[in-house]
Amino acid sequence: MFYEIFKSLMYNAAFLLSLSIIYDIIVTGHFDDSKITKVYTGLILGVITLAIMSTPLEMQPGIVLDSRTILFSLAALFFGAIPVIISGIMAITFRILAGGYGVYTGIATTISAIVMGLLWRFWHKRRVSPYSFMEFYQLGVVTHIFMIFFMLFLPQEVRWDVIHAVSVPILVIFPLATVVLGKILARRIQRQHKNDKLERSEQQYRLLAETTKDMIILHDITGRVYYANQMTMDFFGLKPLEEEKVSILQFVLPEYHQLLKNYAKERREGLTGTRLYTMQVWDAKQQIKTLEINSTTLSGEKQETQLLAAMRDITDRTHLREQRERYSIRLEVLRELDRIVLKNLPFEQVCNDAMKQLQALIPFKILMVSSIKDEHVHFLALSKPEMRHRYLNTKDHFPFSSKFKKQLQSTHNYVVSDTSTLIQEKNMPIRAALIKEGMQSFMYNGMMVQDELIGFLWFCSDKKDAFTREHIKTGEEFANQLTIILNHLDMIQQSKDHARELEKQVSLRTDQLKHILKELESFSYLVEHDLHAPLQKISGYTKTLEEDYEAQLQPEVKDILLGIRAMAIRMDEVIRELLKFTQKINKTLQIETLNMKDIVQRQLSHVPESFSVTVDSLLPCRGDAALIELVWKYLIENAVKFSLPAARHETHIGCELKDDMVMYYIRDSGVGFDPAQKEKIFDPYQKLHPPQEFEGSGMGLAMVKKIILYHDGDIWADSSLDGGSTVYFSLPYATPELV
Repeated sequence: MFYEIFKSLMYNAAFLLSLSIIYDIIVTGHFDDSKITKVYTGLILGVITLAIMSTPLEMQPGIVLDSRTILFSLAALFFGAIPVIISGIMAITFRILAGGYGVYTGIATTISAIVMGLLWRFWHKRRVSPYSFMEFYQLGVVTHIFMIFFMLFLPQEVRWDVIHAVSVPILVIFPLATVVLGKILARRIQRQHKNDKLERSEQQYRLLAETTKDMIILHDITGRVYYANQMTMDFFGLKPLEEEKVSILQFVLPEYHQLLKNYAKERREGLTGTRLYTMQVWDAKQQIKTLEINSTTLSGEKQETQLLAAMRDITDRTHLREQRERYSIRLEVLRELDRIVLKNLPFEQVCNDAMKQLQALIPFKILMVSSIKDEHVHFLALSKPEMRHRYLNTKDHFPFSSKFKKQLQSTHNYVVSDTSTLIQEKNMPIRAALIKEGMQSFMYNGMMVQDELIGFLWFCSDKKDAFTREHIKTGEEFANQLTIILNHLDMIQQSKDHARELEKQVSLRTDQLKHILKELESFSYLVEHDLHAPLQKISGYTKTLEEDYEAQLQPEVKDILLGIRAMAIRMDEVIRELLKFTQKINKTLQIETLNMKDIVQRQLSHVPESFSVTVDSLLPCRGDAALIELVWKYLIENAVKFSLPAARHETHIGCELKDDMVMYYIRDSGVGFDPAQKEKIFDPYQKLHPPQEFEGSGMGLAMVKKIILYHDGDIWADSSLDGGSTVYFSLPYATPELV
């Protein structure tokens, strides 16, 4: 009996080996979770089951014992329902065809093993924990307890003999066999998961490496490349690595080889971790590029040290940074030039100070600042090595080629990269001497004023191709700056000359004004003594004649005498107004901030009570207080005088601010005047109404206009017959900080 049990264990070992091989084929190969794969797996398991069932341990005729319960329980646990159901149907069909007393018991044990495996699968997923020894052992014990239980359905005459013979071997050996086989399957599944994870990781890495904008390579410390992504292959123009051996050193500029050798030596000596550095290489077009490299060590105990490098082309970024640095320096130089200009130094000193700053931007050996006069070149400033090129000085002048002038005037800037290509001209001895003394490249920057060449900068270098487009731009800016300086100095000289001329004119005008004032004083004296006194005598004579000879005078003569006296009085008023105007104007303006409200209120104190006067808030202005008082005196008197005959006696005074001038106005309800005559009301001695209606000399508004114009203001009027009049005038506004 024990021999038969041992033989059964051998079948179990064969089963375990077969399952391991099949599992390697199915799972380790291209196993997935598709329905086709599950059906395929079920068929394979069914074939294995049939193989086991074809060589069973036969206890009694029709009663057999095999290890399919181990297969079904573990197959259900690891592969799920579909594969185990397919293989179970195949096993049940085979058992039915085999027949015997144990058919129903065999079917029941097959189904119970499948159910137990599925239940364990469900519980295992809920626990989310690795497969354990106890989990497999419990599955084996429970499955085979049910197997012994279903043996109770065997015929009575063999039931207890079979149970007594197999219970102990089954409960001892089959659970252990379940554990061993379960562990094998679990390890294979874990290994498969690791392989899948590794494969996914490799795929993700390859996807990342192929889609990144960086260049990725894997190489050893000698520089041999084992892997390169497509970006790297395109950048360096590489063929597939399987076709040729590639070393990264063949693309690196020679001056960086020693650097890489030092890095390799450090790696051999055990340096690990990441290193970040830059170097220059040739790309597929043999152009020099600057790369930023992030290198990391990849090594193991039994493998050669390898380096994973991520490379990024930073050529444009490097050029941009260098350009920004140069631009910053250029701005600083130009700001320094501005500071030099503001010092108002002599032009030669300005140039000499500026040349020291310019040396940081342009690699010149000699720099000449030249002006062009009468087809000759004058050197205004020089920067050259001491004790050399003695023929270059700021005292002499040299002939100038008209061909060169025409070329520079049309191009404004140009470069001679190699002076050996120039054709020597007899009228350019300075250029010939410089070439003879080793100058190999020139740069010219014209100094232009309204498209006219007035001078140029001449940069010289003892190297070929010394001047780039950026140098041309910097030289052009410097030339423009010097042109501005020359114009600035010229304008200063012109301003000084103009100031001297103005000073002469002011002195002349002052003398003329003094002479005019003296004449005006003489005129005032003449008016006061030679005109005023005779008028008084005429008025006195007519009054004496009228009083002494009243009885003898005819009425017509009396009317004539009255007319003579009235004309004398009228002429006397005109003379008095003229003298008053002359006295007011013949003085220096005392400009101050005026409170216009107070001035107006003082003049309104003389207005009759029958008048209604409205005064708005009046803005302050700048002017002579006495003269502005006179303006308001005449304007208010006029408003009252021409409003007396009207039905309404109303006056409105206000103002508006327009730009930097205050526009004041006074509006009355008087008789008004013809708008067509509004330009005449400010003329001296002009009266738009008959003298018998309104008194006055006609000088008031003329004096107002003179005073307003004297203050750089303006004055005008609007009116209509019987519709009142409005007089406007403007004066400079007194800003708050002046108030």
